[in-house]
Amino acid sequence: MKVELVKRQDHYGLYNEDGHKIAATIDGCNSKLSKENCDEIFGVVDVEKLAEKEYPNGIDGTGRSAEIYRRIYIEGFNKAMELNKDKLFTIEDIKHAINRGWAWISIEEDKDCSVLSELEEKVIQSLQQPTEIEVEIRCYIGNGDKESDSFKDPLVTNTGIPKLDENGCLILRRL
Repeated sequence: MKVELVKRQDHYGLYNEDGHKIAATIDGCNSKLSKENCDEIFGVVDVEKLAEKEYPNGIDGTGRSAEIYRRIYIEGFNKAMELNKDKLFTIEDIKHAINRGWAWISIEEDKDCSVLSELEEKVIQSLQQPTEIEVEIRCYIGNGDKESDSFKDPLVTNTGIPKLDENGCLILRRL
């Protein structure tokens, strides 16, 4: 089932094609969403998962615990985010950078302004953070008496029964 996941200032909402809210990360809806699942869809970085991946449990070659490295990794990441929070570029900054690059590339050639404008728009659109993303609610699929969540088998059909995670939240997948 295709639906739209919308990022609000304080929560995520899931809307059907008629614009009705069908689930949210806050109380008040019949169905719940996992903030972690929504963050993953929107590309929000979970620094603790990154640290765990970089420094898995166990002892490293120097005899120090991996936990120390994970803590340092997280502190360094958070410090970098803090130091860079004010370093944002405006649309005008981006346009200026594209124009400079275009000028360097085509100093001796005639440049087509429509191509430049198109390039500017593509770059600017790619940098803007989305607030709405089309997603799919993961559902069980059946093949006779067998249930699976794999869509690889062409003989299975979608039952329309939503899959829920261990906390009773809908499982979403970006399209």
